[in-house]
Amino acid sequence: MRAATIVFWLIGILILAPIVVLNAKTIWRKWKNKEVKMAYTRLAVVLIACVVIVVFLISLYKFTLGYQLPLVMERTIDIFTQRVEGDIDTATYRQMLLDAGLVDVGFRPIPDEELTEVGFIKGEKYSVDISEQVYDNDGDTAVMYARHRGGGRAIYTAVRFKFSANKWKALEHWVVPQEEIQKVSGIRFIEIKS
Repeated sequence: MRAATIVFWLIGILILAPIVVLNAKTIWRKWKNKEVKMAYTRLAVVLIACVVIVVFLISLYKFTLGYQLPLVMERTIDIFTQRVEGDIDTATYRQMLLDAGLVDVGFRPIPDEELTEVGFIKGEKYSVDISEQVYDNDGDTAVMYARHRGGGRAIYTAVRFKFSANKWKALEHWVVPQEEIQKVSGIRFIEIKS
């Protein structure tokens, strides 16, 4: 998500900087030539154009955060990591996911007992990677995997997402069973938290 934020900042700068710089020179020239009315008109037009561009970029950024599944997965797993590290409880976890628009009302999180069974230790810090690709993609549902590393071990989880209204939302989150770990450990992962 940091990369997406940086990209949108750069796009904004690359679009707005030439508009502001070139028009600032023109406005200054008109001001010096005593064409005050023209200078104010030009300034107003430039300000309106900049506001329209900024609003467009913000709406495009928000759309991208919900439309690109890896970005949705990253945000979902970031909140999950806060839960397993003991920063938030299960109720807060669910509420944060709902408030962020990352899950549907019927979202099924991993139960606390199962987290303890597989080796998550509250208070321990984990580095997290997400799968580079999307799996089991049948058009409107898809699965992505996460690898949580801490204390010399790796724990794999998976999240199933559903696509509706131009957004991906998590339906369920589960721990990858032992018999599937060999298959999952062979896929490529991208680090999102170290």
